[in-house]
Amino acid sequence: MLFISIVSHNHFGLIKKIGSLPLLKNCDFVKVIIRDNVGEKSFDKWCKSYGFKYICNDNSYGFGKNNNLNFFDLEITDEDLFLVMNPDVSITEESLLSIQREMVSQNLRLATINLFKDEDFANSDTNIRRFPTLLDFILRFLLNTNDTIIDKSSIDNHSKVDWASGSFLIFSVPTYKRLAGFDENYFMYCEDMDICMRFFKTFGSKVTFLKEIRGVHFAQHKNRSVFTRHFFWHLKSVFRFLIKFNKFSRTI
Repeated sequence: MLFISIVSHNHFGLIKKIGSLPLLKNCDFVKVIIRDNVGEKSFDKWCKSYGFKYICNDNSYGFGKNNNLNFFDLEITDEDLFLVMNPDVSITEESLLSIQREMVSQNLRLATINLFKDEDFANSDTNIRRFPTLLDFILRFLLNTNDTIIDKSSIDNHSKVDWASGSFLIFSVPTYKRLAGFDENYFMYCEDMDICMRFFKTFGSKVTFLKEIRGVHFAQHKNRSVFTRHFFWHLKSVFRFLIKFNKFSRTI
């Protein structure tokens, strides 16, 4: 079984607009669990109509804690897969079936797919990258340059990459358990880098890039505006990551 974990923070309208989740209603190898972080009206009824598991939080939590709560709330076995997926991602049943086959046949622990910014697959999403250093973050904030982005055209299917965006991460269940899920000390941003770094340190392996499987990511990037809440959350998470893993120079 493939379990899809989605955390919504006022994303009900966007989920309905994208419209890919309802197409999974009769998909017998997929189960969707949606955690509502703010309590949107009629969201529970909508989920029930499609057979999705709906949970509404009493309090607002961060990305990592919400996905951890979803994972440990499931009746899940070691043979299952756990997919962390953003509410702004569109994926087809065919692609999910390909993911399941690849993960099982290749005995993969952690993987991601080839995300694009549009339904024509013309503009690639920057969802795979190298681990950043302090200098990388400084250059990004001051000059808006990012040398950690991996050119997808330069790598092959099943290539190993340092980390992949939390917008779409597929874990084998034993792997997620071994890592104890996301580090909940991050409220938002860098949780994906953190778990991929811990995956590398724990298993001595990197994230598998399933290049031939595609999805669409309608990203919003709220953290890019200076002096907003999202900017300061991002900045705080950046320093936590750098200090935790001593990433002041490129060592791997």
